[in-house]
Amino acid sequence: MISTFDNCLYIHIPKTAGQSIESVFLERAGLSWEQREAMLLKPNSTPELGPPRLAHLTTQEYLDYGYLTKDELSKLFKFTIVRNPWDRLVSEYRYKQHKFAFKDFLFNHFPEEGVDDYKEHNGIYRHVMPQYQFIYDNNDNLMVDFVGKFENLKEDFASITQTLCGQPLDLPHKNKTQDGSLAHVLKKKLFPKKSKKSQPSPSYKEFYDDESKEFIGELYKKDIALFDYTF
Repeated sequence: MISTFDNCLYIHIPKTAGQSIESVFLERAGLSWEQREAMLLKPNSTPELGPPRLAHLTTQEYLDYGYLTKDELSKLFKFTIVRNPWDRLVSEYRYKQHKFAFKDFLFNHFPEEGVDDYKEHNGIYRHVMPQYQFIYDNNDNLMVDFVGKFENLKEDFASITQTLCGQPLDLPHKNKTQDGSLAHVLKKKLFPKKSKKSQPSPSYKEFYDDESKEFIGELYKKDIALFDYTF
């Protein structure tokens, strides 16, 4: 997301409250969600122009695809939000409403590197791509000015907006993972009076056994080391 209004570049790593963050900067610029193309938040059908959703461009790709020059990039305040890799994968699994068990998803249906669906504007692998690849160049140089954490989102977003906007701003909740299955939707419509108060989501830790925990730990070992995460 490039905001000329606030002179910033937001690197949107999937499953890190990205749409909520984008909505704040769109509103500040007087733009609706339908007008988000003005901030380069649009679907893309052409591989030569970037990933299926330009919102998920890496920092390096903004340069490689010609959306920014090095000089332009240097003048922007660049920030991102990262998330515990074990938690992020559970969020992705639940968001996609997979019909198979979590462990089956990890070991038998995990997206292959580079796989994207431009027809459906779906960056399949990008949703599970290691987070460091979004913000480091090929020489392991950090390309952003601020790395916030999903686990400290309220405070880190307040710090970001204090820097950019002169005051801390609240973050709305958008695109939150929930049960969107057809059966669940129909049940709510057919039996509204029987609906109970929603229960809190289970901890991501409940999805793992030792084997799957180790699998994610190895797959995202660089994220874990760089961003100081533990299971």
